[in-house]
Amino acid sequence: MIQLVESSIDSSALTPTSAYQEDVFSKEARDAEDIILRNIVQPLLDDGTIPKDDSSDNEVALRSFVYAVTHHPDKITQDDIIAGANIIQRREAVERWKSDEGLSIMKLSMDYDMIKEEGDNMAVDWDEISLGKRYEVPSELLDKIEHVIPTVLKGGRDSWTTTDATIVKYHEGDLQVPHIDPCDATLLICLQPCLEGGSTCFPLLDPPRRLENSRGGGYLFFSSHAMGQDQDDSSGNERNVLSLHHGGRVLKGEKIVMQIMLEYNGDEDVQTWLEVVA
Repeated sequence: MIQLVESSIDSSALTPTSAYQEDVFSKEARDAEDIILRNIVQPLLDDGTIPKDDSSDNEVALRSFVYAVTHHPDKITQDDIIAGANIIQRREAVERWKSDEGLSIMKLSMDYDMIKEEGDNMAVDWDEISLGKRYEVPSELLDKIEHVIPTVLKGGRDSWTTTDATIVKYHEGDLQVPHIDPCDATLLICLQPCLEGGSTCFPLLDPPRRLENSRGGGYLFFSSHAMGQDQDDSSGNERNVLSLHHGGRVLKGEKIVMQIMLEYNGDEDVQTWLEVVA
């Protein structure tokens, strides 16, 4: 598999994917967004169309934008409205992580230095959380990989549909937060291990597992329960919380992995995913 990938990919020509919000915690991204918002509303502030907000908190630019869109939508271009809406969506994602539920999930991380207990409260230095950067798997490479799926999963392309395919680069300091993949099966292939850190962690297993990555190695795991054909096809299979995992912080070097998410659509009445492992 590793030879197949290396012969088919030009790392410098990879296209960033727009399906993920890797910069959701980034202070630099937030500062850049504030500049965008200020540029949108500045003409309206200058001519007195909207009132000046003299508050000192870090949501001034966003509040001014929301006020402008709400009271003077004809003064804002469609492109600027879309840009502002994307910024709002990203910041809502941050707030969900800062909620009690989000903090409880974050606490499951096996990067124990990320969470600090302050009395009865948990504290996270959000500015220190930097996520890996995702890129699209080139279509010609994805086609070759899908032909290899029968060596891993029974039924191959006739029974499994690729729902997501990305290459993820983790530089020093990067990590991935705890999450459950929105698919039935995930094939995670290590293209380049880092020199220190960067393990793939499953904190809810008994005992918790910290799996080291090796070049050309990989993991196949399932994020749903196989429910057989009695399952309502419209709702998908129930999530398996034990599959919750995260990428440990890269301490030295660079880690590159390829992630293939797959949905089962075969005709067999599968009661356990072990039945489909080739």
